[in-house]
Amino acid sequence: MKRLRAAGIHGIRVQHPYRNVIGRIPGRQAGTVVVGAHHDTKDIPGFVGANDGASGVALVLELARALPSRLDGPSIEMVFFDAEESPQGVSFESGGVRGSEQFVRYALDGGRQGSPPLAGVRAMVLFDMVADCDLAIPLEANSDSSLYTAFADAAQTVSGSTAPFGGEAAGVLDDHTPFIQAGVPAVDLIDFDYGPGPSPGAWWHTRDDDLGHVCARSLGAVGAPALAALPGIR
Repeated sequence: MKRLRAAGIHGIRVQHPYRNVIGRIPGRQAGTVVVGAHHDTKDIPGFVGANDGASGVALVLELARALPSRLDGPSIEMVFFDAEESPQGVSFESGGVRGSEQFVRYALDGGRQGSPPLAGVRAMVLFDMVADCDLAIPLEANSDSSLYTAFADAAQTVSGSTAPFGGEAAGVLDDHTPFIQAGVPAVDLIDFDYGPGPSPGAWWHTRDDDLGHVCARSLGAVGAPALAALPGIR
């Protein structure tokens, strides 16, 4: 929260019971674009979570610092979701994404505890596992293709290449899912191949998810296009 305040973010608060941290960059147009990442990590002894989910948090914090203090388009609601991971002994399908479900539930209820009213939410962008040194972010099957293309096009503009965007991947349950279920266009920018072996990779949800297996250049490869693309989402 200190870093959000230092970045000049408005309306910072913590929701309950799941501790979603939220703050706003105001816009000149009506409506809101939700930009999110999850701040919780897996309850594993010695687990760091450098990629899952500190990488998304780091990227959204940097966007908070680097985006204009007032946007020409809709406002941006930055959300750091709690309770994305399922509790020990509970499957992800039945116990995951509880924080984002809460955020959407409050939005559906006309806007409570800092969630904007759902009717005004134009789009949702999720950053998850975006610091793998061998980064690749395909179009996740449940995601809105036009939102994804906006980031790929921005990568081409800022770097001369669409990388790390490209290709397609199977759909995943993630913090964008409750938004999609509520009718909000959403995109999950995620690299779900982390480490050797078949997806999701040998380092996912292990103690190998540490600083030795993430790269700052990967954050830049996603962050620079995001900085260019987000103000244009309408």
